[in-house]
Amino acid sequence: MTENDSARNELTPTDAPNPAERPLSSRQVVAAARKDMRRAERAARRTATAPAPRRLRPARAAGTLAAVCALIAGVAIPAYAATQQDETTNASVRDEAAADAQLFEADSDVATADLASTSYAARTAEEIEQIEAEREALERAREAKRQAEEEARLQAEQQAAAGAPAAVAESPATSDAPAAPAAPATSGGATAPLPGGYTIGQSLGSGRGHEGLDLLVATGTPIYAVHGCVVTYAGYSGAYGNLVTLNCTVNGNSVEVRNAHMSAINVSTGQTVSAGQQIGAVGSTGRSTAPHLHIEIRVNGGLVDPLYYLPV
Repeated sequence: MTENDSARNELTPTDAPNPAERPLSSRQVVAAARKDMRRAERAARRTATAPAPRRLRPARAAGTLAAVCALIAGVAIPAYAATQQDETTNASVRDEAAADAQLFEADSDVATADLASTSYAARTAEEIEQIEAEREALERAREAKRQAEEEARLQAEQQAAAGAPAAVAESPATSDAPAAPAAPATSGGATAPLPGGYTIGQSLGSGRGHEGLDLLVATGTPIYAVHGCVVTYAGYSGAYGNLVTLNCTVNGNSVEVRNAHMSAINVSTGQTVSAGQQIGAVGSTGRSTAPHLHIEIRVNGGLVDPLYYLPV
């Protein structure tokens, strides 16, 4: 058998010969063989260049996992710390305050002191001038009293030097209240509200809204009813302080008398008093800066200056 016959036998199946086909030439056989060889080479190259299946490397996987965890920790932990910063700061401030706090315990036998509260109120320029005038009048009264005592002492010394029996000098009062006040003066149907020794301060004619007469005298000096009247008010009344109001009828006229700034009240509302009866004592209660009697008189509802109504 020739070489061409062998090639033909390989390309043509022996079990199904096809006598109608033409036999291949040697050139065709060579071309077919080369074609098969090239196909086989391409298949071999594809097999050689195909990527091998990836193999899991434990070290690289562990490193990747660690990097991912570090990234999460680097972002999540600062964010959580920022949300908790205020609470931590507040807690630390409270802890420091509690640590620095001091405990004080007072013994049961420690005495407690009663503290008297004082109220203050704004004053107008007119009120300040009135207060200054009252203070100056009080100073003048004290100076006049001191001069009288000095003159009495000098007179007693002169009488003693001349051989005449010295008059018994009055001992100075140990308190502001006089020990034995003189009887009140009476004139024109009205009684003086105070015994002697007072200083006249502001009156109704001094202006600045002053509605009465101020008589400056020591605290505790007795105050007398100027008429026989009925007590219509006896108690504390704001700026008046302790106040006694008397209502009476004089010569057919309705007379109201207000006695203010008292240190003591000796009558009660509804009581009937007679002229010259003591109704209280001089003080400095209410809106007052010095002991004095503030007296107001109204006749038939109209203000009257006590300086010309009373025997003062």
